[in-house]
Amino acid sequence: MENSQSEQREEMSFEQNISRDFNTNWHSGSHHQTFGQGLFTERGGSAFPLHRLVTLGLLNAVLLIAAVVIGIYCAKADYLLDPHLAATPLIIEMNYLRNHSDIIRAKLEAQAQLAKERGSHRQLKLQVTQTKTLADHLQRQIETLQTERTDLQSNKTTIEESCGRCLQGWSLLKSSCYYFSHHASDSKKNWHDSRANCISQGGDLLVINNLEEQQLISDNFPKLRSIGLWWQNGFWIGLTNVGTAGTWVWVNNVTEVETIYWRPGQTAHDGPLSGNCAALNNFYSERLWYNANCFALLLNWICEMDPI
Repeated sequence: MENSQSEQREEMSFEQNISRDFNTNWHSGSHHQTFGQGLFTERGGSAFPLHRLVTLGLLNAVLLIAAVVIGIYCAKADYLLDPHLAATPLIIEMNYLRNHSDIIRAKLEAQAQLAKERGSHRQLKLQVTQTKTLADHLQRQIETLQTERTDLQSNKTTIEESCGRCLQGWSLLKSSCYYFSHHASDSKKNWHDSRANCISQGGDLLVINNLEEQQLISDNFPKLRSIGLWWQNGFWIGLTNVGTAGTWVWVNNVTEVETIYWRPGQTAHDGPLSGNCAALNNFYSERLWYNANCFALLLNWICEMDPI
């Protein structure tokens, strides 16, 4: 209790001293006397208590911290008051968004251009396909025209060579004139009527003398569209075995002894191909001959005569 009362008296004495010194200094107007002089001595110069100094130190520290905080807020206030500093983040973000928008726009434009190029590519591909189809069609036409040209040149050569040496409609092959009846309107007759037609033109039915002539006829055999059975598209030649069975004789009375020209299975003695007159069809290279009925079967025929 005594200590507590003593401290209260000291505090009252301290406050009275501060008040007295402050009033004295204020009224005296002295600017050279230190404020609070006498605070550290009391009644004859005794030292001011230590815990008061600590209290003042803490108060100074609090004031210092407050000043720092106020300074920071003031700095921030200055920053916010500066329009350039305040707008910097917004400008940066705006530039970023603008750049990002440019990238998106460029991407969309690139995608649109790509779609356009793909459409052009598909159109070009379609045009190439159409052009190739047209080119193939034209190529087939060219090949057909070339074939026709070759045939015309061959016919031209034949006509030029036979001009004045063979009758009209006859072809000069090697050293003989030949007539193929498929050009005639009534191109199919029996064997006897066919021979009569050849004789009326100054020749006779074809006589094949050797393998060379056989090959010549084979090479120049007309290319006809096949109708019906193969043996219905043959040509009569001047060979029969009417006089003696099994003996084949040409219309010039020469007996044919070779058998290599007959088709496999010929000559036949029964069936639709059995008969006494010979015909040929270009199927097995030089093996062209077959026998048939001289009267019942109607065929084309080949005539032969010497050049004029």
